[in-house]
Amino acid sequence: MRFWRAALPNLSIALNIALLIVIYLDRRNPMMGFLVGAPFTVLAACACICSIATAAVLYGGWRNRGKSRKNTEIPDLKK
Repeated sequence: MRFWRAALPNLSIALNIALLIVIYLDRRNPMMGFLVGAPFTVLAACACICSIATAAVLYGGWRNRGKSRKNTEIPDLKK
């Protein structure tokens, strides 16, 4: 789990930067058709899946960390 928590955000950033570069290149030279082929569809799908997986792994870690901290709350001394 620790590996995925470290690797997924970096992979997500790299895929999304590649996606932005492809979109930029298509805007600069639309005759090349970067956004109409299968490679763009695969890149976009991988970027979306990786981003969703990153969110799930990080949210799961956040939820587990929150459950373990409930027992260590500071008692209210004003009572």
